[in-house]
This record gives sequence, C-alpha cells and structure tokens, in this order.
Amino acid sequence: MITGFPLAWLAELNDRFSLVTDPYGRVAALNEMAYAAHRRQEVDDSVLGDMLELVEAAKLWALIEQEEASAIGIFDDHPVGAPGAKWLRQT
Repeated sequence: MITGFPLAWLAELNDRFSLVTDPYGRVAALNEMAYAAHRRQEVDDSVLGDMLELVEAAKLWALIEQEEASAIGIFDDHPVGAPGAKWLRQT
C-alpha cells in the first residue's frame, strides 16, 4: 500500500476512465490537489515531488492508451475531431 499521499488525491489518480477521456484536465486537477495538500502542509516537499511525477506518468499512460485504442479501431465510429470525440487528441 502506498502511504504518505492524501487519500482523495490517490482516488483521483486511480480514476482511469477520467484520465483516458480527459488526460489534460485530470492532470490540471491532480496537480492542483497536490499543491493544495502541500500548502496545507499535509505533504512535504519530497512527497509533493513524487505526486507531481506520478501525475506526469499517469498523463503519459493515458495518452498511450488513447493511441493504442485508436490504432486498433475503437474510435472508428467517432473519428478525431468529430463532435463528442474532441478529447481523443489534443495538441
């Protein structure tokens, strides 16, 4: 079990669906939660650094998941750029 991280932040980090559907939005929310925990002195500088690194890794994982899903045709009915599919790729 991971210790030292706020439980609410861990729950958000583990929300894989939200990460895959909106990686950049989730990164912004997770980073804000991490900085807020640091401001409240719930975590020290070292833990904050670990949290931010995990958020970056989660973003990369989500982007890879999107690419793999696209490559195997999961999004064939909803091409990138179609209404409702704007989250598939962001530049």
